[in-house]
Amino acid sequence: MKNSESAPSINLHLHSNEQRQNASIFRGTRPLHITLKQWKMFHAVVESGTFSEAAELLHISQSAISYTIAKLQDQLGIPVLKIEGRKAQLTPEGCELLERSRHLIREAIELEMYAENLRHGWGLDVRLAVDQNFPTSLLMAALRKVSELECNMKVSLIEMDTSEAGKSLSEHKVDLAITHLIPSGFNGSPLIEVEYVAVAHPDHPLFKLGRQVVSSDLAPHVHIVVAASKEDCYKDEGTPLAGRRQRWNVNNVDTAVSALCEGMGYAWLPRHRVESWLAKGVLAVLPLHPADQYRAHLYLISGPSMTARSGVKAFADLLKDLATANQANLSGSAGRLSA
Repeated sequence: MKNSESAPSINLHLHSNEQRQNASIFRGTRPLHITLKQWKMFHAVVESGTFSEAAELLHISQSAISYTIAKLQDQLGIPVLKIEGRKAQLTPEGCELLERSRHLIREAIELEMYAENLRHGWGLDVRLAVDQNFPTSLLMAALRKVSELECNMKVSLIEMDTSEAGKSLSEHKVDLAITHLIPSGFNGSPLIEVEYVAVAHPDHPLFKLGRQVVSSDLAPHVHIVVAASKEDCYKDEGTPLAGRRQRWNVNNVDTAVSALCEGMGYAWLPRHRVESWLAKGVLAVLPLHPADQYRAHLYLISGPSMTARSGVKAFADLLKDLATANQANLSGSAGRLSA
């Protein structure tokens, strides 16, 4: 008589065509005979040139290398190496298999690193939305630091305005955002303070006044505004001495600089974005009263994917450390100049 209680079973449901196709890999295919260990030894011999040097490289005996390579060739049914003197030389077939197996070994290493990252709660990808006014040098420094880590983290950078960043965070399209405003419903912290300066071409009429520029001086001239979105068209309302009669909205700093270099107006731009043009004398800072210069914060906003032990958290901490060090260096330089 059969027991009325059947043994518990586990059902694995595949939810996509891709998963079903992947599962079919194991149906009707021949078994794998060559192991990753064998391919690794094959590469070690090619890299070292001899069986003895390969054995030293892998910290195993030379007889183990010889046995594994002989078995590899026997299982493949073709010679991959030939011995000339003491050196191991690739056969034509060995050359082709060497190139194809490089990808196999690389993928295996990345798979193990990915598993290690999962064990530590890290993800491999960090998607970052960046305001175009964030210093490129800091961004490159962060990426350089990431490249030195052994976690194989990949960072995707997207330039977008604040409204887009908030939507992308909500829809889990990005993990972190650097913007000048904190979108509603998100937490953020000040990352870096950006100095804005009013700049124009040295031949602009404002420089011919021979004195400090005041609001009434700016009003008749074209004010070039970097506005990535309709909302940004009006973000300069609080800008000191903002001219209101003529305003040109452009999408990025490069377009603004091109217009400025043609003498078409003036603009408030981050000093770090125009340093090279100022140094070349292509642009110049308008002689405003120091009180009329202004600074603004860029904030680091995290999405729900950031946990205490995640690659996103690690990258966020890295950005904060670099920004803090950069701000300290700037403050130190300013102190030395004032002294």
